[in-house]
Amino acid sequence: MIKYYLLLITLLNANAGQAETMNKQWLEAFSKNTLQPASLIELQQVEQAFTEELQGTESKLWAKVNMQRLAQPNHLIFQESSQSQYGRGLFMLSTGAIANNVLLQAPHAKADRYTGKLTALLFEQGGFRAVQWNSIPRHAEVVGFSAKADMAHLSQTYWQVFTRAFARQFPQARIIQLHGYARNKRKSKQGKDSDMILSAGHYYPPAWIQQTASCLKQKMPGKVSLFPYDVNELGATTNSQGKLLQRLNHQGFLHIEMSLRLRKSLLSSVKLRQLLLSCLQD
Repeated sequence: MIKYYLLLITLLNANAGQAETMNKQWLEAFSKNTLQPASLIELQQVEQAFTEELQGTESKLWAKVNMQRLAQPNHLIFQESSQSQYGRGLFMLSTGAIANNVLLQAPHAKADRYTGKLTALLFEQGGFRAVQWNSIPRHAEVVGFSAKADMAHLSQTYWQVFTRAFARQFPQARIIQLHGYARNKRKSKQGKDSDMILSAGHYYPPAWIQQTASCLKQKMPGKVSLFPYDVNELGATTNSQGKLLQRLNHQGFLHIEMSLRLRKSLLSSVKLRQLLLSCLQD
């Protein structure tokens, strides 16, 4: 028994170390520039490249789109070259043991405080297949457009094509997106009282999301609410990835909003993160 706990502690420490390395990588990839829109040809090329990588083949297209493919122990990293930081995002695939066929997403890694680091911790601790972070502030300008650089509300992005490539390759997988909110800015009492709000991105959450909500209500501290049954805000009904997956008839999208209090608790507690992960397993 003692050996088991020592092994568990060793593994958790290793995961924490790898997560900290990831956290530094997405911070270093972050650009303060404006978002340079990608051309349709570029998006087609990068989607083909992502598809090849998800199928286990090293793509030869990365140089054409000014992206770097970095092979590290247990991970593949796809990031922009230092000469062309246009806010495309940071993407990783696990090449080690995969416990959960999940793509974890942090579209507002900096703006939604702590979600970037929390995403790195959960990715490692949960043994997920893939992860992606935004690499430009969500309120940055988009060259030639009036829209802001919000990856959760733009459609012609590397972020979107990675989501689509993953969903097509793994039609039964889960795509979980992490967000943060301020309780005092919520419009309803239900929203103000909640520490976590779950949504499928529409008004008819599938059975697995309802089961996930029930699990989290039992295990997590604070109030867990499911849109639209328990709360009628933060339902992600305009989320670009959610809408894309609906068009693909992919039922795996889960949008998770968390209060600042809960985010802080998850950052500091391995045990609490494990409780969350136990409800998110595919």
